[in-house]
Amino acid sequence: MSEVAPGRRSRRARQRRERRRHQVRLIGAVLVVLALLAAAFAVYLAAADPEPPAPPATSSAAQRTTLLQLRGADGVGTAGALLAHDGADQTGAVVLIPPQVLVNVPGTGSMPFGRALAAGSPQGSRDALSDLMGITVQDTWLLTPPALAALVDALDGVAVDVDVQVVQDQAVLLTAGPQRLDGAKALQLLGHLAPGEPEQVRMARVQEVLDGVLTALPASGAELTPVLEALGEPSVSTAPLPELADLLVGLAAADDEGGLQYDVLPVIAVDPGGDVTAFRADSVALTSLVDRLLAGSVADGAREGSNRVLVLNGVGTPGLGEGVRARLVPAGFVFVGSRNAARFGYTATQVLVPEATPEGQALGERVAAALGLPDAQVATQEFGTSADVIVLVGADFRP
Repeated sequence: MSEVAPGRRSRRARQRRERRRHQVRLIGAVLVVLALLAAAFAVYLAAADPEPPAPPATSSAAQRTTLLQLRGADGVGTAGALLAHDGADQTGAVVLIPPQVLVNVPGTGSMPFGRALAAGSPQGSRDALSDLMGITVQDTWLLTPPALAALVDALDGVAVDVDVQVVQDQAVLLTAGPQRLDGAKALQLLGHLAPGEPEQVRMARVQEVLDGVLTALPASGAELTPVLEALGEPSVSTAPLPELADLLVGLAAADDEGGLQYDVLPVIAVDPGGDVTAFRADSVALTSLVDRLLAGSVADGAREGSNRVLVLNGVGTPGLGEGVRARLVPAGFVFVGSRNAARFGYTATQVLVPEATPEGQALGERVAAALGLPDAQVATQEFGTSADVIVLVGADFRP
């Protein structure tokens, strides 16, 4: 990788920032329109003769993905972004994840994405995002706010364009305009959301800080690795740090050459009751985003159809949903969630299909084979869910 002079990189970064600084806010405005159109579009789809979604236009085994999350003192994820880099064509993508988007966490159930960290292991957040997007997320990188601040300080600060004056207790913390922020001030900008501002505005500030960090990185993974090592325990990566460093430096190089694209996970606002902000993923827009930015990470079987599996825990033992998912996803099935069955005490696992047809039986037998079960444990039962198969887990299942 050729080195880029810091001054040249900074100038290019400022030019790119001017071109796209309003991108995330515009996405937020579009989401409002999408929310209004969603009902009409759903009616159209119901009336039309639906076709299975087209497979991604391209695929690249070189694409690497890491889920970056900022974890607060209470364990909740306060900010998240999916980082993807394709070493074959030197392109990259950063997809910002609103912490309020609802996801199904394997073995736990539905909850806001940010709370998935506090509810279980980082793997639960990664798998929930994988299932939501229909892609393979390979690794996770967790940072505490002090670790992020330490990283920014180790890079001698980050150049950002602060969009609004940040005031707290009548004290001006940040003035508006282009400036270089140290770690503490970068955290202030990243977490700021004034009363009445939509969550998409915070996403724009998260993007600003992330882009500033990438712009400030050294030119090689070998130089960045000791910087990451110095962060210590508050920074946890499932990938070896040299691999994480190469991913980040690759994104910085793509950014410098105009090959890095930022976007926000497309969502539609929902009302969960009370004064709470919540979103659900816009499935149509999400498919388009994945095809455009993450085609090389689409999970095997994710687009095949008739492969959506819901898991019901018929025993009550925690973690059974995760164990079933670990068998199903590599076999090409889409895990749509897990929850407790209406009662416990099932001794034998059952694979349920809604229709007694040869196709239904064959589908059930494929699921049974993935779980190491005999064909005799496939049964027919009508069920009111969008899943194609239900796995009712009994005491005989061994993760």
